[in-house]
Parts: sequence; C-alpha cells; structure tokens
Amino acid sequence: MENNYFIKTDSMNEKKSYLSQPNMIPLQDIYTMSIESEADIFSDIPLSLFSESSGRQISSVMTKFKREYIRCICQKESTLVMPKLRCYEDEEGALVVQLASSWKSGNASLYFAFEKDEDESSFGMVWNDDLKRNFESRSGSIVLNNVDEIIHEVLDFIFRVY
Repeated sequence: MENNYFIKTDSMNEKKSYLSQPNMIPLQDIYTMSIESEADIFSDIPLSLFSESSGRQISSVMTKFKREYIRCICQKESTLVMPKLRCYEDEEGALVVQLASSWKSGNASLYFAFEKDEDESSFGMVWNDDLKRNFESRSGSIVLNNVDEIIHEVLDFIFRVY
C-alpha cells in the first residue's frame, strides 16, 4: 500500500479571479438586465464604447466594468442614486470616461483615459472628504495592471465613496 498524501504535479494552480466565477452574469446579459435608472451610471455614455469598433482596449475594459458593476448592483438590497459616467475627448486626443461628483465638503472622481497608443492608457481615482479629512488617490497604467484587479479596485472605490 502506498501513501499518497501529496500528489506531485508539474503544474501550478492558478489563482481564480472572482470575475470568472460561475455565478457571473453572461456577457450578453449586460444589455438586457435592467437596473434602476438612479443606479445606472452607464446611461449617458455611447453604446459604441462597448463594441470593438471603438477599440479593443476600450470595449474590453468598459464591458468588464459594466458587467461587474451590474452584478454588484443586483446583489445590493438598497437603491443607490449614482452620478452618471460622462465621455469626452481631452486636449491630447485621449477618450476619457469619467465619474465625478462634488458635495459641500468634498469631491470624488474616477476616470479611464484611453489613449491612441494603448500602452499610454491609464485609470485613476481621487477622493477628498474635508469633513472626515479623508484624502485618497490612485492611478496607474491599464496595460501594466491586471484589468480584473483594476475593475475590483474601481468598484471598491465607487461603493465606498458614493
């Protein structure tokens, strides 16, 4: 009789992302699922951002972002009132998708800047809360960071700040 407490393998187990779990909403469902209009941050940006005609990087990031945002909203029991994403081209030609708001004692901003040279594309989050004296900022390269981790950080930021 042989002791097989440890099974030797030549491969390593990959860490699974929460984005690839089986309870994930299928990609095609993000367009058919309904969420309350007060919580729908995507309603004011062009649908073309989610198609590859706008660029592979843009459509990939925005589709993952929308899918995971909708999944999170559907799991929440209370209705949130959220600002809307807006989309514009900056002075250097980057396509910027931004969620920004300000209140009496602070402000918050989240952005994705999609550059023509995809290696230069970036994301960022800034939060200033003068009342509680909370100040936070985070920015980085979309290409040099894992997109799943970026989306996780962005969602954490949204539901913590708003």
